Formats: sequence, structure tokens, C-alpha cells
Amino acid sequence: MRIERRVIMRITPQPGNSRRGFLSQLPRQTAPRVVERPHGECVDAGEIVGVADRGSRLVMYMRDRQIISAELEKACSPRDFYLGFYVERSPDGQLCVNRDRLMSRAGAKCRIADFHRLIAVAD
Repeated sequence: MRIERRVIMRITPQPGNSRRGFLSQLPRQTAPRVVERPHGECVDAGEIVGVADRGSRLVMYMRDRQIISAELEKACSPRDFYLGFYVERSPDGQLCVNRDRLMSRAGAKCRIADFHRLIAVAD
């Protein structure tokens, strides 16, 4: 007898009101400008609290209030993931570049090509 355990995590879209809260700590006088900074090869999948598609990237909202953008493989569209995505939980609990496959509710399957951290700065 062989018993296997497979855990699939569902990452849901972030409600609009919660997304605005991530940038609410900046001064109100100026509109925030967002810059991208390099991020590591992996993120802790359990720390993702929501996702949104923004142009050519997926934006992931983290429990520690960081915002991470994920660039998908060339043939994939972030629009396929606007309702969130599923990912099989790896033994280390991480979601990594070129390793893990995201599955949309519509059936698309894509790998992440790169991560960037989005940082809001006031001019």
C-alpha cells in the first residue's frame, strides 16, 4: 500500500479596498510612484494573501505588506489569472521561478519567469 499526500493551495484575488491599504501610509500630497527592485528566486507561498493582474505581470500581495510582481513565461497571459490561481504546495513551502506551475481556474498553466518587489516612493 502506498499513501501519497498532495496539497493544492488556492490564491484568490485581493479585494480592491485591501489593495489601496498597502499604499495608504504614503503622504497624501503627491501621487505615489512605484519602482521595481530585484527579488529573490522564491517567495513563501503561505504568505500570499491576494493576487491581481496588472498589464504584463501578476501582482501578489503578501501578508507582511510587501507587493511582489511576477513575470510569467512568454506564452502566458496574466489575464488568465485574474480570478486567482492554484499551485501545488512544494515540500519547502516556496513558490519559485522556473520550478512551480501556476494553474488558473480557466485551465491555463504557467511558470513564473521572474519576481520583482514593488516599492512605492514619494517624489
